[in-house]
Amino acid sequence: MTGPIRVHPAAAAAALAVSFGTHYAADRRVPGEGLLERLADKMGKGGFYCLADFGINGAFHVDSSWHHGWETVAALIATTKAG
Repeated sequence: MTGPIRVHPAAAAAALAVSFGTHYAADRRVPGEGLLERLADKMGKGGFYCLADFGINGAFHVDSSWHHGWETVAALIATTKAG
């Protein structure tokens, strides 16, 4: 059995900064101007982003994917130099 993971304070601060910055950028939604909507449009997925039928909400799924991806990056940063 292993002991607790000791997170370096600077790594934790950097991970929290990534989490905060990416949440702030993505969650400031203004119809037609939001970051995720613009990214979806540029990637040719604007139709999926706007989908809100058949039990699917495209904006929700794009937002969720964005956050899961960046939280994975934040977790990797947080465990840098972990002991």
